[in-house]
Amino acid sequence: NRQKASRRPDPTMALALSALPLSLSLNAPLAAAPASRAAVSMQAYGAVAPTAYGESVASSRRGMAGPATDSSILVQGGSLRTWSYRSPSVEQVQVVLSTEGRPLDADIELWQGPDNTPCKMRVYVENGQLRPFSAVVETPRGPNTIAIRNIGQIEFPLAANVVAENVDVPSAECLDTRMTIQGGALRTYPFDPSVD
Repeated sequence: NRQKASRRPDPTMALALSALPLSLSLNAPLAAAPASRAAVSMQAYGAVAPTAYGESVASSRRGMAGPATDSSILVQGGSLRTWSYRSPSVEQVQVVLSTEGRPLDADIELWQGPDNTPCKMRVYVENGQLRPFSAVVETPRGPNTIAIRNIGQIEFPLAANVVAENVDVPSAECLDTRMTIQGGALRTYPFDPSVD
């Protein structure tokens, strides 16, 4: 015959449960639960968030300063880091990726709310120290998130930085010579050997 398990709680579990505040008690009635969910602020998770939600960007990496302080974040191979900002006044951000002489293989995505299709960019550079990648991503109309996924192997980390202030903009000459490139087409741009 099977013996019934004791209904007596484990003493360590009872001690842990007694440390919970009353609002989190397991014995609280269901009616005491809030009717709707509330979003937890980024500061609760230890991420850097702008105080006035200005043109700063907050990193999802805990304990690290955001790009507003000009610090790069190390993204290990196979991992994802996100930078979120809530201000609609941020019209564009600059994404800078580099490595210490190793290959750089990454996906960059722009997430604009639940109803928009992500914009995705694939980046591959053979030597991320000799040729760091830099791009300006337009972020119109409200809160946005930039996601950078290092799709390289774990041996190939990359340094990522996303900034919303002092973004490099193309020259007037560059804007005058822009052209549409149709899907499936290839356009090459020759450079003089003296160009760095």
